Amino acid sequence: MNNFEEVISKKISKTIKQERINKKLSQKELAEGICSQGMISSIEHGDYIPNTAIFIAICSKLNLSIDKAFLKEKLNFSNNTYLANTTFKLCREHKYTKLIKYLDDQNIIASLNTNLDFQTYYYYYSCSIYQVKHDLLDCQHYFEVAISYSMNVSKPIPKNPIELLLLNSLGVIYFQLGRNKESFKIFKIVNKYSSTISDAQSENLNVIQYQQGKIYFDLAKYATALKLFLSGLDRINKIHGNFMLGNYSSMILKCYQNIK
Repeated sequence: MNNFEEVISKKISKTIKQERINKKLSQKELAEGICSQGMISSIEHGDYIPNTAIFIAICSKLNLSIDKAFLKEKLNFSNNTYLANTTFKLCREHKYTKLIKYLDDQNIIASLNTNLDFQTYYYYYSCSIYQVKHDLLDCQHYFEVAISYSMNVSKPIPKNPIELLLLNSLGVIYFQLGRNKESFKIFKIVNKYSSTISDAQSENLNVIQYQQGKIYFDLAKYATALKLFLSGLDRINKIHGNFMLGNYSSMILKCYQNIK
């Protein structure tokens, strides 16, 4: 194996072995219906990098699904637990049309008090608009409005997870609008402050390097994408999380297939 293959095999092997142990499965039980026990052993020892079909089958048995929600942990609204619970539930269930309708209620808007409330509101709203309508200009507008509550959009300094998520999402939208220079400038800021903000261990932040990595992957810059995906996977392991674990592992293998 060359250097990057060794790194990939090590990350994939660690992920599979740890999740197998967490699920209290033997190698034989994990292998059943997928491949030989010997192959599972080789994967876990870092001697073999599975192809996509085998990896997906292994992930399925380990319940390492490809997460499609954009949050793992609930975002709070000041003095409104019901609003926080409802928005989070609709988000996790991918009921984005219903979430937009819920957030459009004037009583909901009137209940918002703090800058953080408005930023959280617009984060949910913008992400839902993206999922349902894919209206990039609307998304850009709402993300920029949300950011302006606590930061200068042209020179932002994020201080908490929601500000970091808003900035990174705006960077994604800028890229999709063809504003690549502005997009990469925002990503640079996000990465600079990602470890210094309050609650930097939040699993919600697992989406950040995944979103950035996907952009480089779509640009066919597979080595850069791989670096971001590997870093994101390291972060998940460091905070002992599992949100987007399957997403990162899958993209690491896709990068490998394009690089080798």
